Amino acid sequence: MRRIGFAITLILASLPLAASAQAPAPPAASATVKSIPVVGTFDKPSIVLAFYRSPLWAAILADRRFELNAVKAANDTARAKELEKYGGESQDLAMQQMFGKAPIDNILVVLQPEFKELSSKMKLSAIVDSYAADPKAATVDVTSLLMDWLKASSETRKMAEEMHQHPAGK
Repeated sequence: MRRIGFAITLILASLPLAASAQAPAPPAASATVKSIPVVGTFDKPSIVLAFYRSPLWAAILADRRFELNAVKAANDTARAKELEKYGGESQDLAMQQMFGKAPIDNILVVLQPEFKELSSKMKLSAIVDSYAADPKAATVDVTSLLMDWLKASSETRKMAEEMHQHPAGK
């Protein structure tokens, strides 16, 4: 009798172990968590200002002035007129980009190497003007990093900050 009682106790004690050994394992938490795409954004007026005050733009203008002087010396009046027209149109475009609705395609082309670099380093899905960003998207402001790349001076940064705090027409 003792042996039967002992056997029953042993059987009953081992039931939870046997049940757990045969029970299916609970589904594991998903190993692949969907990552939310992050979009880099920039303040358009700040980038326009930084571009047109950058050493890069100064070099472009210096090249154009050098070419203008050379074509004037060679009496190439047609090319001289084109270059002079470029200067005036560039100023108009800069103002429209800064305070109007003109696209900044010429600036975006120049920024492409830095966009690629930042996108890679920061795992960004895109870099866009802050006004063009999807309001539902996760965003990170890369304005200061772009201004670093454009070698914006402290004076340019101060002007950009003032413009950001007191936008035109507001």
